[in-house]
Amino acid sequence: MGHNEGIKHLQNIPLFASVNPEELEHINSRLKEVVCQAGEIIISEGEVGDCLYIIRKGRVKVLVDAGDNEEPIVLSYLTDGDYFGEMALITGDPRSATVLSETETRLWQLDKNDFDIIIMNNPSITLSLTHMLSHRLKLANKARESSERYYKHQISPRGQLKDVDVIKLLKFAEENSLTGKIILEHGSQKASFEYQKGQLQHLEFENKEEDEAMDEILSWENGEFIIEPTVFKITEQVSNEPPPEKIFESHLKSGLLEKYLSEKLNEMVEFAGSRTVQSALNKSKHKFGGFFEVSEDFTIQIMPDLLVKIRPSDPIGEKHLLFIAILLRDLVNSLSRDILGLEFWNIKSADEQVDEHLSENQFYEYYEQAVDFV
Repeated sequence: MGHNEGIKHLQNIPLFASVNPEELEHINSRLKEVVCQAGEIIISEGEVGDCLYIIRKGRVKVLVDAGDNEEPIVLSYLTDGDYFGEMALITGDPRSATVLSETETRLWQLDKNDFDIIIMNNPSITLSLTHMLSHRLKLANKARESSERYYKHQISPRGQLKDVDVIKLLKFAEENSLTGKIILEHGSQKASFEYQKGQLQHLEFENKEEDEAMDEILSWENGEFIIEPTVFKITEQVSNEPPPEKIFESHLKSGLLEKYLSEKLNEMVEFAGSRTVQSALNKSKHKFGGFFEVSEDFTIQIMPDLLVKIRPSDPIGEKHLLFIAILLRDLVNSLSRDILGLEFWNIKSADEQVDEHLSENQFYEYYEQAVDFV
């Protein structure tokens, strides 16, 4: 990689966003290029750490040992511009997690001696690292509380009972204070568990008493499950249209939502930069687009210019608001890992008309509850 290309890559990494050009020159000269193949372990939990890594291109998985012969717990996935391995350099402790390359991954390696010098010369990097360190320590501590944390992070809105058994699904509902339903299908049989704030309210299965129904359902080893929170109707609705009070004038609503999204995304760009926000946006759209058919109604991009267009095939409704709320919540979660100050970002609009409209239609409540979904 050429000298200028290396500097350009560093400038687009949040960790080095505030470093002056002269210091970037020094950092660039100290980086070593490393290529890892898919499936290769880059660092191992418990080993001594003598360097950190920055992902130039590729995707890695961060794992911790769950103990008791359980599957490893997946803490996160990292990709272009993310970095890892800095915790061991800061604390002096052994590596706190294993990092596995999921694809062919091109990395920059920065050794501890060079890292220490750079940190001394750049207090802004220290602040960014401290923020990230705190976040990752919280994740690690939560992960080690119990091997059940694996299921809390891994259970998707739908899946197979052979992968997540019935008992773990019911524990998931209790631990996450689920309000909604867990629907199980086993061949031609179907059972429905209805929850209110994590408490089982009703079990419906072939008109059987709950004790008898539960005994039979717990024996199911195969089948499918769907988790359907009350707020987030991620499965297809039975009715063709939402209730009349949940439909709004398409032209008016589209214009207001376009204005609101443009405002909020522009604020994120001011915090994190266009390239970082675009990358996070791509991941969020890929992550949640499959749950919301209305995602096809949105055209959203950050680069080369900010563009928000909404062209719904049906009148704008509750599903559009849910999709926006979850998308913004996931963006904030993703960007907060590396961007200092984003905790002061405000979900509410500075435009009184837009703010009033969103408040009346419970958008901000959707956003607050979206934290459990993402």
